Amino acid sequence: MARTTGRKKRTRTTGRSQDEFLVVGDPHAGLGTTAALSAGAFRELSVTSAIPYSWEDRARKAVEYYQEEPLVANAINAWRTFALGDEIQVSCDDEEVQDEARDLYWQLGLNSFVKDMILQLLLKGDAIGYFNRNQRGDNVARVTCVNPVSMRFEYDNDYLVEAIQRPQNDDGSYGEEISLALDQMLHLKWNVPEFEIRGNSMVLPAFEAIQLLRDYRKAERAIAKRWATPLRFIQVGGNFGGKLILPDQTMLDRVRDGMERMDLKSGMVVPFYVKAETYGAEGATLNTEDKVKEVKEDILVALGLARSIVTGDGPNFATASVSMQKMVVQLKEIKQAARDILDWVYDEWMERRGHDEILHYQFSDLDLTAEVDQKKLLVELYDRGLISKTTLQQKMGLSPAVETKQQEGEEIVMDTNWSVQDIAQLVALEVLTVDEARARLKLATPADKAREKSARADVTRLYDRRTPGKGGQP
Repeated sequence: MARTTGRKKRTRTTGRSQDEFLVVGDPHAGLGTTAALSAGAFRELSVTSAIPYSWEDRARKAVEYYQEEPLVANAINAWRTFALGDEIQVSCDDEEVQDEARDLYWQLGLNSFVKDMILQLLLKGDAIGYFNRNQRGDNVARVTCVNPVSMRFEYDNDYLVEAIQRPQNDDGSYGEEISLALDQMLHLKWNVPEFEIRGNSMVLPAFEAIQLLRDYRKAERAIAKRWATPLRFIQVGGNFGGKLILPDQTMLDRVRDGMERMDLKSGMVVPFYVKAETYGAEGATLNTEDKVKEVKEDILVALGLARSIVTGDGPNFATASVSMQKMVVQLKEIKQAARDILDWVYDEWMERRGHDEILHYQFSDLDLTAEVDQKKLLVELYDRGLISKTTLQQKMGLSPAVETKQQEGEEIVMDTNWSVQDIAQLVALEVLTVDEARARLKLATPADKAREKSARADVTRLYDRRTPGKGGQP
């Protein structure tokens, strides 16, 4: 229990300055005037500096890693390629609307536009699109992928009221602010709830691992430089045999000249009081190979990819693992973001053009899981009548309405590469007539004449029996 008295407490001093005591654990303690003048001068020494505070700095850092780190660039490009493929097909039940939609697709360059938007969404966490109408206002004239870093949003009671763009020039200066129309803008956010203003970059969880990888590379370069250019000292003189030898300038010059003229591939005879010591090429070195491998695995896992891509665990991509299934689900999320982008453009176009049809999008994506067994199971269920044709087409990623429309305009083509035995069996089963069978066998003689000719040949063989005699006469 603490007790307080009215006696004045005497301060005890030791004659030692208070500045001599340092706070344990303070990284800036003892750094003197530099830390006092600039608190951020030693920020790079801190581990937390790997993750910037503001969203704009995080986006710039993600772009830096994407441009400079091959592992990050390949991972982001892999997500985009696996989800979208090389081209997106647009289809519709109405052929005229389909042709107009495909023409708009190529006029606006939606294939590149969607890929750029998905890249911004995964890399920076935000994807902002903006379209311009033509002069008459009845069609979409242009679509633009806006740099999310140049945007600033203003909210009022959690409602977006204004979107302002401040473009940045090549020299780093900023241009005039531009207010974008909200009804012509699309804002997508990655991996955040709806109430968040900005999305999270896919590279953000790997920031610390990437910085650690760079530190290991710096250590490797330092080790390589130390081995390539070691520091050597030539000691002249010293205590030898109880006798102290003090070199003069003449002795030092003579040893220096001899060292300069010597052949590095051969040795050199020197007096006993000359000794060479090399620093940098001996001692324990840091084994960074295993460390770098572990860090690369951590980076890929942070980027959402399976660890087996680096370690080689599992025979192939079809390995039924939780990580691979998680990748498939995330690919579907990226596809849904691409569909939202296309719907945003085509909804405006259809509203201006007066169309009310439904458009369908087919992605030429890559199948990571090779779901052959699952597709075979769906076909078997359909053959047994356990699922409908519509369900089968939907599970295969096809549109039942589009497939039905296309089947109506196609003719039934049967395989005509039949053998004689197959045609004979069809004639015996009364599936084909004799005339149809002869036509498929490409026999030019009609059936009636062929039967009459065959009957005459049989009669001739029966009554025209000749017995050979002498001289060949009957």
